[in-house]
Amino acid sequence: MILAPIYLTSRFFWTLSVAVLIFVASYSIPSLYIIGQMLLALLVILAIVEAWWLFRLRGQVGCDRQIAEKLSLGDLQQIGYQIWNQSQQSLLVEMLDELPYQLQMRDFIWKDKVTPEGAKSHEFNISPLLRGAYKFGNINLYCSIPWMQLVAYRVVLKKTQMVRVMPSIIQMNKYEIEVFSQTASLSGIRRVRQLGENDEFEHIRLYQQGDNVKSINWKATSRRSALMVNRFQNTRSQEIYCVIDKGRSMRMPFDGLSLLDYAVNTALVISNIVLRKFDRIGLVTFSNRIGSLVSAQNTKGQLSILLEKLYDQRTEFKESNFELLYHALQHQVRRRSILLFFTNFEHLQDVERNINYLRAINRHHLLVIIFFENTALHDVQDAQVESLTDIYVKTFAEKAIMEKQQIRDHLTLHGIQCILTQPHRLSTDVINKYLEIKARRQM
Repeated sequence: MILAPIYLTSRFFWTLSVAVLIFVASYSIPSLYIIGQMLLALLVILAIVEAWWLFRLRGQVGCDRQIAEKLSLGDLQQIGYQIWNQSQQSLLVEMLDELPYQLQMRDFIWKDKVTPEGAKSHEFNISPLLRGAYKFGNINLYCSIPWMQLVAYRVVLKKTQMVRVMPSIIQMNKYEIEVFSQTASLSGIRRVRQLGENDEFEHIRLYQQGDNVKSINWKATSRRSALMVNRFQNTRSQEIYCVIDKGRSMRMPFDGLSLLDYAVNTALVISNIVLRKFDRIGLVTFSNRIGSLVSAQNTKGQLSILLEKLYDQRTEFKESNFELLYHALQHQVRRRSILLFFTNFEHLQDVERNINYLRAINRHHLLVIIFFENTALHDVQDAQVESLTDIYVKTFAEKAIMEKQQIRDHLTLHGIQCILTQPHRLSTDVINKYLEIKARRQM
């Protein structure tokens, strides 16, 4: 239909309401009747003129959306819009984008005046909290003449676009820069003093003052008639696996993200660091059954493989089967490896129920269990007590915090290394632990 894109604005109805009030008042004051007729006629004429003028704008108003093909989970990112007007008339444009339902933004409307043959840019920030495919739909523009604004002409732009929200690539790049920069300590990355000497041969070079005499290569020296020394480097090609628990204990949310999402983001971060250190990185995920299992490699495409696997992680948050994990590691991971195990224990009984499997895994590998503090409990612990109920709540919070520390001590007592950390410090603490293991040659 021709009039389908035409909409009456709130200004039209307010003006119509004034005309109706004048007609009502004309029962007492008859002279107002002619004024009401004139106002109503003027309103209709102006609305028709504006509608006719706006109807001629087809193809002269448009909008482009600028957004990356891949977004990072949990990070603030920008969407840009470029609205252009090729007509000879200034327009008041109201833009409504059909955003993905995952963003839960139902009030996104942008309104501004666009000059003749001009353009306007607009940007706003989003922070996706769910992994997966996000569908951006049509862009709707409601155009009206600024000094009238009685009717609006809707322009529907077919801008359907699919965008994937991946594990945080932004955090991956951020921590890569921090770890390999000279100012790493400023961002929480600790420099651990290396124990012993490098033990993996790298190359032979000329002797320089200060070199270790024990590293002189006498055969090369005799061939070159000059002192030559062996150059060693830190051990490379060690195997590291990120083991991610997808059970119900990882469903707990913090700042909009679940513990599983924090673990997924950190797994990508540490994978990039491990590959930059020339070690091999792999992935194991499990819950009530084994999910993904990627063998540890340091090939060129390994990071892309891990990124896709982490992106596809789906779970029903069922009870985790540690026995199944133990048997899977026994059959699939034959070489002694560093296992960065992302999980969460809320009660000491959970650890005691699975401690035999954890000890068995630790005998064959270097197991590092990473579990989480409940930051909300610290807020309750620090809150002022004003009633008897507050005393009970604070006591339960302190008991839960103490139980987390008991879990850490219980794991340490059995010779299992562990990290008790807050979700927002997860990546930093895991990187520090990996660098510590490398520096102290615990493998």
